[in-house]
Amino acid sequence: MATILLATYSGCRTFSDAGEGPTELAGHPIAALAAEVGGSCLAVVDANQVWRRRPSGEWSRLATAEMPLQSVTFVAGTIFAGGMDEAILLRIKPGSQPDRVHGFEQTPGRETWFAGGPPLGVRSLAGVADGAAILAAVHVGGIPRSTDHGQSWTPTIPVLWDVHEVRAHPTLPSFFAAAAAVGLCISRDAGQTWSLFTNGQQVPNALAVAVLENEVLFSSQDGPFAKRSQIWRFRIDDQSVTQVRDGLPEWLGGKVDTNCMAACSIGDGQPVDRAAIVDGAGNLWLSAAGSTGWELVSATSDYPFGLVIL
Repeated sequence: MATILLATYSGCRTFSDAGEGPTELAGHPIAALAAEVGGSCLAVVDANQVWRRRPSGEWSRLATAEMPLQSVTFVAGTIFAGGMDEAILLRIKPGSQPDRVHGFEQTPGRETWFAGGPPLGVRSLAGVADGAAILAAVHVGGIPRSTDHGQSWTPTIPVLWDVHEVRAHPTLPSFFAAAAAVGLCISRDAGQTWSLFTNGQQVPNALAVAVLENEVLFSSQDGPFAKRSQIWRFRIDDQSVTQVRDGLPEWLGGKVDTNCMAACSIGDGQPVDRAAIVDGAGNLWLSAAGSTGWELVSATSDYPFGLVIL
């Protein structure tokens, strides 16, 4: 059975196939969520704290930063967290104070980064399990890439592609996907180079992306100030791009924003890929397998800030 965690301003709401469960960390604003291998989860709590949730549902605080945070991930034994109001990256080791990753601030071309609407910040982070590549989606600053565990960083994607989110493939260490204002971006060489795919719309404006074993899901909004959105799939084997329906309406309410789409392999023996989506209207959807068999789990009233499926 899938466990879904939804980050909101009033706590972490929990859901399963059976419906809604208790709200965890009630009264605390949750700014971001990131699933870890083994069923644990990281969260940005109260703007500047990093917490971990164990599979049992027990939460513990790991660190407190001196700045508001927007993103978090766990790579090769180390937690990285990205700043919300400025493009700052922190390295967090349990039991010690967060360290500023100075190499990130020395990324070549950083002077071309700019605040496009929201403040200049690290909107999302992704890395392969062994830490061979770590990628940061900077809004608006492209996707800097590190291959030395964060010591130095190299720019990869054009800054003006306006990247919103980057995700790694669950098993292929060289495959990454990113959602950008220009469409879906795919890398097959661990983020060194990128190819652009669109769904044919004049305003592709992808904000969220999730990577399954054989396909990539991404959201497509009807403009930068979206009132509705769609979900599209990219087939990894044949590189086709098609709209996802099979239970989803043609248009979802509001935008499906960064961190509001998630995927995970569920079950023992022969696990099944499943995905979850929450739109700007608060509708939470769960797939039965891959990008098929969608059902509405809940019509929530809280605006979503993040989503994971465990």
